[in-house]
Amino acid sequence: MDYIPMALVSFLLFIDDLVAAVIANKTRWGIPDSEVADLQAAYASFKAIFAQSEDPMTRTSVVIAQRNEAKAVLIQKMRQMVEFRIRRNPAVTKADLIAMHLKPYKVPSPSPAPSTIPEVEIEMPYPRVVCIKFREVGAKRLGKPAGIHGLECLWVIAETPPTHIDDLLHSAFATRNPLELSFDEDARGKRIYFAARWESGAAKKGMWSDIFSAIIP
Repeated sequence: MDYIPMALVSFLLFIDDLVAAVIANKTRWGIPDSEVADLQAAYASFKAIFAQSEDPMTRTSVVIAQRNEAKAVLIQKMRQMVEFRIRRNPAVTKADLIAMHLKPYKVPSPSPAPSTIPEVEIEMPYPRVVCIKFREVGAKRLGKPAGIHGLECLWVIAETPPTHIDDLLHSAFATRNPLELSFDEDARGKRIYFAARWESGAAKKGMWSDIFSAIIP
């Protein structure tokens, strides 16, 4: 929904309060004087022609057209001010926004790092292909826990078991089941080692699983 009111009475109150707030707080909000002056000029032009349009002695079709044009210019200046100098300006407080009849942005709650380790199972549906299926620990169905973006997997083909996560030199990522790894013909019969962890929507990482392994078919 547009933040600029449609009703005339509400619109007049909105522009009066917004322009007054910008003038009073321009230094605190870091708004250049030139931009404030442009807004004031558009505001003054609209108010002057609006007064003429409300007076039966001066109200004409020409004056009404001029009022509508001045209103459009003022709205454009206000939108520029709100979007580029007020919204998301850390110096503008929630109370400031409310005083200007602007709805404060909702700040999303920070997404926590995943607190569980994925449960995985290995399938080898075709030659040279290893599929890693994942689920929440204890869950009956495959899938991700709530708030999880996907599964990160580190892996390496090695003759001896790795002793540390850093020994897993390659990475893969999947947002849906399964995570599929494909290999060249010369990798068949070799052992691949994996570890996996969840990653949240905020790119926060969970704990690594144990290192597990499989033979590439």
